[in-house]
Amino acid sequence: MDTRITNCILLEKKPDGGYKVASFGHNARGVYSKVRNRESYVYFERIKMLMKREKKVIDRESPVESFSGAKFYLVEVVAFILRYLKDYFLDHLRKTKPSPILKATDFDWVITVPAIWDPRGKRMMREAAYLAGLLTSDPGISTLTPYGVSLLPSPQETNANHLTLALEPECAALYSQTITEVDVANADNKDFPQPKGAYMVLDIGGGTVDITAQIKQDDGSFEVINVPSGNDWGGTKVNEQFSKLFQEIVNDENFENFLSSGDHEKRQIVLNELLYREFELQKVTFGDSYDKFDHNDEVGIIIPRSIVDFYGSEVIEKGAKKFSGIEYVDDSDCLYIESGVVEERLFVPVLEHIASCVMIAIDSTTQVHGDIDTYYFVGGFGGSKYLYQYLCDAITKKYGSISHMIVPKSPKLAIAQGAVIWRRSPDNITARCIDATYGIALQIPFDPKVHDDQYKVYNEEQQQFKCNNIFSVFRQRGDVVKSSEAYLIEGIAPAYQKMTTMKFDILSTLDRGVQYTKDKDGEETATKIGELVIDIPNIGDLQRSQRLVDVTVDFSGTEIHAKAKYRVTGDEVDVLCDFLSVAKPFQRN
Repeated sequence: MDTRITNCILLEKKPDGGYKVASFGHNARGVYSKVRNRESYVYFERIKMLMKREKKVIDRESPVESFSGAKFYLVEVVAFILRYLKDYFLDHLRKTKPSPILKATDFDWVITVPAIWDPRGKRMMREAAYLAGLLTSDPGISTLTPYGVSLLPSPQETNANHLTLALEPECAALYSQTITEVDVANADNKDFPQPKGAYMVLDIGGGTVDITAQIKQDDGSFEVINVPSGNDWGGTKVNEQFSKLFQEIVNDENFENFLSSGDHEKRQIVLNELLYREFELQKVTFGDSYDKFDHNDEVGIIIPRSIVDFYGSEVIEKGAKKFSGIEYVDDSDCLYIESGVVEERLFVPVLEHIASCVMIAIDSTTQVHGDIDTYYFVGGFGGSKYLYQYLCDAITKKYGSISHMIVPKSPKLAIAQGAVIWRRSPDNITARCIDATYGIALQIPFDPKVHDDQYKVYNEEQQQFKCNNIFSVFRQRGDVVKSSEAYLIEGIAPAYQKMTTMKFDILSTLDRGVQYTKDKDGEETATKIGELVIDIPNIGDLQRSQRLVDVTVDFSGTEIHAKAKYRVTGDEVDVLCDFLSVAKPFQRN
């Protein structure tokens, strides 16, 4: 198997008001286009990019629009996808291995996520997994909450340690290293590449570019040596370039005339079939065989008949003639584009953005760790021969000859197979670089030698001057954190006597050295992305100053975790890093 499934899902309303999955993956779009009673169905596709760090504001109330334009809660739609995959997997086991009957709770589950996602996107995947029933005997989500009617509660965390989130480029790196070592061991040729030193994995999928750099230690463990980096210029950007070109040909910006002329949903499906199926096939063929194309060879794209009927073949033919190397043939409904035009108009604009992102990652890594010995190319787009050659040329042009440029076997499934390797030995990754600066906002005793008068306030209950808007930093962006390290916050006391729960804003910025959460003009220097919620017992009605809690925050894993201990009793108290109850955009300064 060497394929990936798109995150298209078609839900069907049941008589009891609930929903069931009618179709998933590549076929869902086609099934939806043919259903008679469309009011009984809800269709979504390409929703993963909504959880990218800078793309959208992500919280528990984040909406996602169906093809009909109706809004639903994103976390619930993701949960339906996860439930479908869980049920499909368990059903497959029952058919192939009927005894003993295995349940969801018999497994440890791994969900892979891009390393460039911030804690909010990761937390949404975890909560979606809880809703999907991956960790309980409950079958999982079966209905959609009407959007805006009520706020979604945080799901109960049951068997949380049986779910781990794996970072996709790290999984790809482990797979690439493992498969390369096997190839080296089996190679008769002594000149077979044997990577040494630092290496970089370029995980280039349909939606994102995700880059990690690692060093393998003598004991076989791995250290991540770069801050997670990347962008959203994955392979579907080539599809978008074709979309822009075809819009110019038919002189219809964003296809507004076509979409507004009839059944909007059905016409959008037709467009997506053209852009993400018909053109996708030709894109993959060209990308994998570009070296066999002469400059004047052509790529043929079949235009759906409903699009031809709307614009008219004469309009498409005339529009195509405006461009050298493009021709429309009415008899076959086919748009022919010469390979040179495919390169320059469709591929190169995208690859330039990818190359720029890669160069930034290389520069920042080599400045600290020296030369990179090996590059691995993985992902749905990363295995493209055209992309491989383009990036090889760009890298060698800037940095000189590179020892190894490797596309491992099954680059499309490197993440999935690497996730299995990672879950077996998650401690093999012994260090990571923090992706951002994290901390909390505190009010502390004012020190005129340290603090600016701008932030001086008077606390009536404690009868002393405090410094407001202090950014108490846990970790700085780029810090290397070992797997055994955790940040300790000692002696936190409630601000007021009656408090039994403390909430601290978790703040983040991509800058280092930030002292205050707001500048002198009142503008935020760090963005609230979550809350640290700590239970503070009040056994024996002790004074506020005696009810101290020590909190440890762990940044060494793939998610941020916290623990808290009540000093009075020595017992652990409940603490939650809640990244979905707030909503502010992540700001890049």
